[in-house]
Amino acid sequence: MKPIFPVVALLTVLGAAQAEAATPPAQTFSKPGANDVLTRMFQWWNAAYRDPKGFTAEAFGRYFTADAVMRINGRASAKGLDDLASHFRMIQQRTQAVEIKLPFEEAFSSPDGSKIFTYHLIDAVDGGKPSHEMVMGYASIRDGKIALINFASVEPKAAATQPAQPAQ
Repeated sequence: MKPIFPVVALLTVLGAAQAEAATPPAQTFSKPGANDVLTRMFQWWNAAYRDPKGFTAEAFGRYFTADAVMRINGRASAKGLDDLASHFRMIQQRTQAVEIKLPFEEAFSSPDGSKIFTYHLIDAVDGGKPSHEMVMGYASIRDGKIALINFASVEPKAAATQPAQPAQ
């Protein structure tokens, strides 16, 4: 009787190689571009904001995983595609204008392409008052889609009026 372990091992290796070949390589970059999933999502987002029917779960599903989480300033703002669509429809109804400025001021990926780090600006008009936000953070990427957005956002005036806190 011939041992079957080498055959099973070979088939396991071949199967893993096929699975690896089917998964597109993660995109890596070291400066702002136009082809990463986060930039493409924000390009779409800017257009969808101007369309009263632009924010749908299906549309978000082109860019986000079904279980995606958006965390802003340490607080989960939305979880899942329906929640993302609802959250942004509320912003769309409440504001007169929002634009995520592209290209990003700064952007780069982690070496393995699993995260996109960014510093970008947002201009908005809410209740007739213009605002400008500076946003920094990252997006975690899974299977080519955004699984997590973890951003810190601050308005420049608010940052300038906050007293400096002593280092601990």
